[in-house]
Amino acid sequence: MSEERERVLRMLEEGKITAEQAARLIEALGRPRSAPGGPRSEGWLPPPRPPRPARVRMADLDRIPDIVASAVSSAMKSGFGAREGELRTEFPGKSSLFLKSVSGDVTVSGWDEDRIAIEGNTAMTRVREREDIVMVRTISGDFSVSLPREARFEVTTVSGDVKVEGVGGRFALKAVSGDVRLTGFAGEARVQTVSGEARFVDFAGRVEVESKSGDIELLTDGAVGGSVVSKSGEVALCLGERADVLLDLECEESGGIEFDAGLAHEVVEQAERRLKVRIGAGTQELKVRTSDADINVRRRKED
Repeated sequence: MSEERERVLRMLEEGKITAEQAARLIEALGRPRSAPGGPRSEGWLPPPRPPRPARVRMADLDRIPDIVASAVSSAMKSGFGAREGELRTEFPGKSSLFLKSVSGDVTVSGWDEDRIAIEGNTAMTRVREREDIVMVRTISGDFSVSLPREARFEVTTVSGDVKVEGVGGRFALKAVSGDVRLTGFAGEARVQTVSGEARFVDFAGRVEVESKSGDIELLTDGAVGGSVVSKSGEVALCLGERADVLLDLECEESGGIEFDAGLAHEVVEQAERRLKVRIGAGTQELKVRTSDADINVRRRKED
């Protein structure tokens, strides 16, 4: 990928341009340029050549939101080496997953089997194995994966929602233009979202969450630690009676902190737009930072 296209995608990731603007810029970069110095005589100019479509690597697709992804996926031909239509396959003895998806929802579920099973109905899918790792790249279609509960995995989606449930290992998620929902996990999770909401339900362990423009909600009744960073989306923490956490909350530029007085806690430090409280034993610390959004801490209602 050219340096100019790399710069466009970087600006898109940073929120400096929209997906539509990125698509137009990438399209413009693929057009042939005029020779320097203006028009020349016929003997100077090389023979005209038809423009060739821009070549996009699969490794770059996780950085391109929906409108760009649609344009590049339609240009990808037989060189992709992929399967089309329904896909069902299993990988006995595998316990690591690397998955990238464009324009489709992804569901990852933990189970007690010693194998990885994948199922989906997509326009294009490529599956490869390397040692203990299963690598999947897919375009346009929903996808589901079942894997060992303690498996390690990494999932990147563009224009699609991600659901993860019943896992307990270490994993990383990155979502562009899609929501993330994690349910019933105990382990270490790193989650990055560009323009979607993130919701964590019934979890324990450590989380590293970063969001540019989506709200974040965490519902827990156990011991949690890590960090939550949000640029412009609100952060809500719903804590049960058995919650165990030292909360370090701060709205760095604007916004406010709302704290439910009915939630048993001990104030450790308090200042303007800053609050540090201990809930339960406070054995782990969870830092929450927002640039331009509120932080709301409340008692979780019993289901």
